[in-house]
Amino acid sequence: MKKLLLLLVFIYISCGIPYDGETIINIKLKVVNSENQPLANEKAYIGTSYDDDSYDFSTYKKKSNEEGFIQFDMFKPTNNSSLILENSTEYLPVYFNGINDDNFEGLNWDLGTITLLKLDEIITFTIIPNQISSNKIIYKIDVDAIKYEEQINLYIDNLIYNEPQLFYQVKKNQTFELNYQIKNTITEEIEYFSIPLTINNDELNYTLTY
Repeated sequence: MKKLLLLLVFIYISCGIPYDGETIINIKLKVVNSENQPLANEKAYIGTSYDDDSYDFSTYKKKSNEEGFIQFDMFKPTNNSSLILENSTEYLPVYFNGINDDNFEGLNWDLGTITLLKLDEIITFTIIPNQISSNKIIYKIDVDAIKYEEQINLYIDNLIYNEPQLFYQVKKNQTFELNYQIKNTITEEIEYFSIPLTINNDELNYTLTY
């Protein structure tokens, strides 16, 4: 058994497969539907980049259990990795980017709970900027809603600057919060705002005046 393990580690190293071949980590998440019910048999896999920018998509594959949990016990990736929830017959795909030890501590990497949505469950919410003061900018926007994000970037808070997102795909028939920050470019003062909004079956536009 030890010889087999050593052989596998040797293969990982010699072939350049982007896992350290030594440290075992646990990656966990739960998938639910728009009614917060657990989803079983949803497929997920890990995509990890090689040094030549090609990707390994086949080493680690899993399905959610009856409680909606997906769990990977795997060698720690050494390069950029993603966890991909496949596009199924009902639900839209989701990509978690930034699966690496820059964004997690310890050996248990918990991604929390993700709501999977169907195409006919979502509608567009658009923020329309209306600048009336040349000294102010939209500094940050957060839409606290059940929403569809195809790409979830776990490292986004570490970026130096992000253009505020103005277009969202949100679940129909819900009340949610639009949280935003306005920055005065002269005084550097930041103002915080929170606006409750309701969306039904029609697209919603909100004019943000600053």
